[in-house]
Amino acid sequence: MTPEHTSKEFSILSYIDQNSDATQRQLSEHVGVSLGTINILVKRLVKKGLLKIERMQPNSIRYFLTPSGLANKLERTYGYIVRVYRELLVYQQQIAAAVSSIQKANPRKKVCFYGPNDEISQLVEAVLDTTELPAELYKEHSLSTFTQMFSPSDIVLLVWNTEDETALKERGFICENLLSVLHV
Repeated sequence: MTPEHTSKEFSILSYIDQNSDATQRQLSEHVGVSLGTINILVKRLVKKGLLKIERMQPNSIRYFLTPSGLANKLERTYGYIVRVYRELLVYQQQIAAAVSSIQKANPRKKVCFYGPNDEISQLVEAVLDTTELPAELYKEHSLSTFTQMFSPSDIVLLVWNTEDETALKERGFICENLLSVLHV
């Protein structure tokens, strides 16, 4: 079985776990595949013993996760959480290494992170909260306010938004794109 099918099957199990009255059309929209593919995947899940179908009326059915289906969903969820957590730890290590490298190359300059308030800024904030890295995060400052606060000769920036990177470089700031450091 291809990983694509297993992820689609997981998506079906998750959706049905939350919406037992789901229709095949809703499943099709949620998973992003045709009705015919949903029909095949649902039958496969029934055959595997992960899903049960109960006829409510001649034209109405209800889906139920079997105990095996629930266990399978939980196992896959656990595996996903572990993989994501491990990736986050690797990213945190890469961020710390990037700051250390920049600090060594520019000993008299302050290292700052600059970018939008998004998932990347949350990751950076978590790294800064749990380590003693010599760096600061600026995520809610406008570009003009930020450039008034600092001189290009005083800081080196790690940014993750290419528009910010371009604008800051045009103003003479040394910038490195954090996403290239993270190997995303």
